[in-house]
Order: sequence, then structure tokens, then C-alpha cells
Amino acid sequence: MIPSSALHALRRLFAVLFAAFMLLPLAVVLVASFTNESFVRFPPQSFGLRWYWEALSNKAFVDGFLFSIQVAAAVAIVSGVLGVTAALVVARTPFAGRDAIVNLLMMPLALPHIVLALALIQFFGTLALATSPYALVVGHVLITSPYVMRLTMTSLFGLDRQFERASASLGASDWTTFRLVTLPLIAPGVVAGVMFAFLLSFDEVTISLFTAMPGRTTLPAEVFNFASQGSDPVITAVSGLMIIVAGLFVVLVEASFGALRLIANENR
Repeated sequence: MIPSSALHALRRLFAVLFAAFMLLPLAVVLVASFTNESFVRFPPQSFGLRWYWEALSNKAFVDGFLFSIQVAAAVAIVSGVLGVTAALVVARTPFAGRDAIVNLLMMPLALPHIVLALALIQFFGTLALATSPYALVVGHVLITSPYVMRLTMTSLFGLDRQFERASASLGASDWTTFRLVTLPLIAPGVVAGVMFAFLLSFDEVTISLFTAMPGRTTLPAEVFNFASQGSDPVITAVSGLMIIVAGLFVVLVEASFGALRLIANENR
């Protein structure tokens, strides 16, 4: 029998090694992006910000970045509203077939994104909206709202209902109780879900490629199109900027809400 302390240490070691394995490619890209050479190699022989300035002066990349931020923000808001609403219904209303409904709502996570993209093109094509912001946002919401729902459900199942009953006993309405009691208590789960929705939308390539509007694409789609035309160190600089922005966003949210600790508990 292995002592529980040894098992805990092994689990932590495995988690650290697994995280290092997953983050190593990002670290390689990030280091390789700080080069002044005319081709990509690791490690760089000459460090500098040459290609970062090149990326920031490229109008296509700047426009793609701004468009990605707008789309990701819209997707995060819509996914937050839909995910929290679905989580409240599923967690607080027992009904026949509830597990089937949950599995149906979580199904987009199990489907390849290219399948969703083709389905969206066919659906919005019948509405003459195949290449429009609506198709793009709906496609991103399909793959992000399950994260919001799942993490919000985790917070709701761990919530002590006595707080809500106390609020109701003092005369508060259902909306007041939700706004002043329930929502602050489940905020880490909601924030974690919305954070994932924003980052996943910002980084999504496949659906963006299929549903992008002519002449206006997201940054990941623009990078994919640029990379398909040849190899250029500016791609590593753009990728490095995306890694830095995502990392700073995660650190800021974690420092403010401790959202990642909730994700860790949800995965136990």
C-alpha cells in the first residue's frame, strides 16, 4: 500500500510534468519569435524585436487582431448568458431526461470543428448568411458555451442553498437573491467559463476559416492564410503575441478570481 502522502506527491509530479510537456511547444515558439534573423531556428543566434515590429506594422494582422477581440468579446458575453442560464435550469430543476439534455448541450465538445463548420455553412447558406458575423459568432458560441455551463454547474452543485433560503426568508425576490447572493458565490465558475469562452474564440481557426467574411478574418485565420503562402519569421512573432496576450489574460483573471483553482477542483 502506497502512503497517501506519496500518492499526492506523485500526482503533483505527474501534473507538473504533463503541464511542462503541454507548454513546451509554446515556450519554443515564444523563444524563437525573439530573433533578428531572416529565418526561424531554435535557439535563435541573434535576439531582438525585429519581427514583432514587422507584425505590428502589418495592417492585415492588426485588423485581424482587433476583429478577433471583438468577436471573442461578443462570444464570451453570449456564451456567458446561455451557459449560466442552462446551468441554472439543469442544476436547480430536476426533470425527466435531464442527463440526456446535459449530454446534448455538451455534444459540440465531442464533434470535430470541421464538421460543425460545414454544418454551419449549410445552415446559414439556406439563409443567405453563410459568410457573415452571425455564422462566425454562432459557430464560436457552439464550442464555448458548454465550458461556461459545465463550470457554472460545478459552482452551483458546491453552493450551500442555506444562503439563498436565508435571502428569501428576509423577503428578497428570486432575481434579488440571484443577483446579490447566488451570482457572487458562483462567480469563480462563471468567470472561468467566460474566460475559456473568450480564449477559445480568440484562438479558433477552423470555424473562422469556413465562416469568415470576405476581406475580414480573425487573426488565427489570417495567420493560417499567411503561413500557407510560405515560411516567414513574422508568423512566430504573431504567435508569440497571441501567447503573451492569452497568458496575461489568464494571470489577470486568476489573480482576481482564482478561477483556475475551480477548474482544478472540477477535474478531480
